[in-house]
Amino acid sequence: MVNLAHYAEIKALLDEVTAVAGRLSPNERELFHTLAARYEEPVTGTFDDKTCLEVMLRNVELRKGYGMKASEATRRLDLPRKSDETED
Repeated sequence: MVNLAHYAEIKALLDEVTAVAGRLSPNERELFHTLAARYEEPVTGTFDDKTCLEVMLRNVELRKGYGMKASEATRRLDLPRKSDETED
């Protein structure tokens, strides 16, 4: 049986993410479309769908706070490089 309270929470989060969909990173956008398609009709979803949507909303706010664009949200970190000749 479908948990309608959980379904309503997911649908509300989907509406919130829809409002900021243009600011999602490519990975987030792909997951968002998958979740939106999954919840077109009342279904029993997985336990972490709600968490994923909440994280997307949090990430959008974090990027906004740091002045980042969604295209800048990559998994690559540019760390300072040390020379091969290190002193001990």
